[in-house]
Amino acid sequence: MRIESYFRINSRYLWSYSPFSILNSQLSNEASNVQSSTLNSQLRTKHLFLLLAVLLASCASPAKLRMERISKPIGEGNYEAAIENIEKNKKKLYNSEDALLLEFDMGVLLHYNQDYKESIKHFARAEEILDDLYTRSVSNEAAALLTNDNVRPYRSYPFEIQWLHKIQILNFLALGEIDGAVVQSRRALLAIQALREQEKKFNESGALQYLIALSFEWQNSEDDARIAYDNAKKHFETSYTPKLVAQIPQNEQEIIVVGYAGLSPVLGENKFWGTYAPDGVLYLNYRDANGKNQTTVLVALGLGGPGFSGQTMTIQFAIPKMVERPSQASAFLVSVNGDAKLTEPVSNIKSSMQKDLENGESTMLLRTAGRVIMRTIAASKAKNLMQTGNPYVDLVLNLGTDFGTGAMEQADLRLGSAMPLTLQLIRIPVEPGRHSLKIDVLDQWGRKTGSFAEKAVNVKKGEKVFIFAPALR
Repeated sequence: MRIESYFRINSRYLWSYSPFSILNSQLSNEASNVQSSTLNSQLRTKHLFLLLAVLLASCASPAKLRMERISKPIGEGNYEAAIENIEKNKKKLYNSEDALLLEFDMGVLLHYNQDYKESIKHFARAEEILDDLYTRSVSNEAAALLTNDNVRPYRSYPFEIQWLHKIQILNFLALGEIDGAVVQSRRALLAIQALREQEKKFNESGALQYLIALSFEWQNSEDDARIAYDNAKKHFETSYTPKLVAQIPQNEQEIIVVGYAGLSPVLGENKFWGTYAPDGVLYLNYRDANGKNQTTVLVALGLGGPGFSGQTMTIQFAIPKMVERPSQASAFLVSVNGDAKLTEPVSNIKSSMQKDLENGESTMLLRTAGRVIMRTIAASKAKNLMQTGNPYVDLVLNLGTDFGTGAMEQADLRLGSAMPLTLQLIRIPVEPGRHSLKIDVLDQWGRKTGSFAEKAVNVKKGEKVFIFAPALR
């Protein structure tokens, strides 16, 4: 059993900006001014439509449909088809609240498709949307308290923001635009600082710091490169530390292979059920990863709103949980002039996603439970005002209201749809000239599951040539 506490001020803030506080106040006032025995049909109709408006405000997320539509072409390496699918079906695959996701997914897919300039444009728009969202007051998104988190503009998880900057830096490096890569690296450092300030817990990416260091290294900014490499080492120490970060590279020219291997996890629903007691204690049950029932207790005073002292309330809701997918690609065997070497994983989305979900779980539980409780209280008061005196009609109204109130609470399953399980990297020092390059895709047991066409790579003196190998299957 896990027990956690929250200050009363959190729930007061949640209530005071909730549309349910307005609805609750209106219902209470009219209940005191109008005797139920004389409630006319006009007033009942008014409240019926008010409640229906609340219940129908929920907007289902197309997250699952989006994943289904583009997973197949991505798995086949047909990124152009995935891009065309999104462009033709934007309105079906993305809601208006998913503007950030649309730009993010397009940026990733265009990068895989080697259209680096267009990828840069989409990621730049994604950054603009992020900047706008983080300057917008959360109180302006009060509609989410009427329904569920799917109606809020998608703000992304911290690991996704860091992935955006990783791939954007790689876009500039792929084009050989060193100054652009350095500018983007400095933007990434600002984004990291913002995440430190905004998030209670934040897992910084060693891989992002490594790419920042690589950009500074190529620009011959030795001090900045050294600082970034040191930061990369520090943040890799919390998990797997790749051998390539053990020392600062001194390669005058090199071939750098960046691989994207496997299928990233997706989000599913983690269902909770339990009670909220008048003394402000939430008793919640759920099933863990092994299917065993677990209980968590949250001390959350005041979730029912000011003056709430009602009876114990039964609630149920769902929040996101990570769902892994089996992968056929785990690493890459890179051969340069017949000399074969394995790539190293420098970033793992499974680990990053799990940490972000764990860091935000308590806050999400409190927000979601509070929303369900306030909605249930408001719906109960509305039901009392809508009684017609006809037992059959009242039964239908009551059942419909209960069903609608419970059905609204859907977990927010939105997530970037085209991310790999791991980011792989290898740096191979070479002499200036023409080199033969071959890349094989390996599964977790080291068996070959695919390959990229062998190609010749020309490397000029002092040049770093980036080769990308996406294998999202």
